[in-house]
Amino acid sequence: MTDKILIAFKSIGKNKNRNFLTMLGIIIGIASVICILAIGDGFAHTVTKGMGNHNTRNKVILQWEPTSDYNTDGGFTQNDASVLEKVPGVDHVKLASSIAEAGAKVSYKTKTASIGLNKQPKNLKLVKGTYFTMTGASNGIYISEDLAHKLFKENAINRLISVDGTIFVVQGIYHISNMNYRPDAYVSKTIFKQLFASQISRDQAKLYVQPDANKKQVGKTAVKRMKAMGEQKQTGKYSVSNPDAISKQFTRILNDITYFIAFIAGISLLIAGIGVMNVMYITVSERRKEIGIRRAFGATSSDIRNQFLIESVVLCIIGGVIGIILGYILVSIINAFLPFKADITSYAIILSLSVSTAVGLIFGFIPSNKAAKSELVGLLKEE
Repeated sequence: MTDKILIAFKSIGKNKNRNFLTMLGIIIGIASVICILAIGDGFAHTVTKGMGNHNTRNKVILQWEPTSDYNTDGGFTQNDASVLEKVPGVDHVKLASSIAEAGAKVSYKTKTASIGLNKQPKNLKLVKGTYFTMTGASNGIYISEDLAHKLFKENAINRLISVDGTIFVVQGIYHISNMNYRPDAYVSKTIFKQLFASQISRDQAKLYVQPDANKKQVGKTAVKRMKAMGEQKQTGKYSVSNPDAISKQFTRILNDITYFIAFIAGISLLIAGIGVMNVMYITVSERRKEIGIRRAFGATSSDIRNQFLIESVVLCIIGGVIGIILGYILVSIINAFLPFKADITSYAIILSLSVSTAVGLIFGFIPSNKAAKSELVGLLKEE
């Protein structure tokens, strides 16, 4: 086998220009597939990361949804939590909100804007100002670049703004990328709880279940009890929420779209395969003397077929490897312009090499088979 591979490399090296042009279709096709898969995987990873990782291993999440657009301030109450804690298998219950930010109206002189507002995160990268942890009843506020442009013509740092009638000092400005959602402003946790937390309805109930409990059964029982005893049952409906399933389904849809586009790009490999078949026909025709000599010295039809088939596969694998390298280079260039990082996975590399090998096998078989079936008498007569 090693001897046949070395012969294949020598044969390819004798006609470098012709074989390179044959490989060019494979190189472009593989590089295109690598780029598309990298962009798709990077986008899916960024989106699912933005949706958050939900640890639902030991809990069941109940969701309250209003039946009318006008009843948006309902949700779970402490009495509801007491009822849910009595469900068999439930250890304890915590009430939360699916949307953690509050709405507010901000104004500076004659300019006003409606914003989303949240409590200060642990780490916030600022484009202007200096980040520090605001404690207690701090009147500091961090605002987005967009909000700063709406309210101020010049520098916004240390300016006074009014948020729902309360005066704040702009301490810093941060950037909101297209791929990561952030509210328009951040205030200290204490101020957020005192002034804005009351706007947020507790539309989620997190039921922490006991280790031996059946989560599915706990969810069904909890929903039944809320439908019968929930304080907001007249204005909304209760259901079991599965955020992980939603994230997985969204990721699956993104992956399906990526693979479909990659498949369309991979059609170019079909054209490249026809080029491989053509060059292998030419190679067989040029080496009929060599085939005759091999047959005269006892080479079987299988030996002849395998030799040319290996040459076809080696030709395509070389094109595939060059295509992967070109794909890496193109992805590095593309990453400089994307708002997220395109990611080349090992799956994409294995898929590319597998496709390259398959092209060599499929489109090299017919010419190789023709060489194997050549009659020794006919080959000697030609000489």
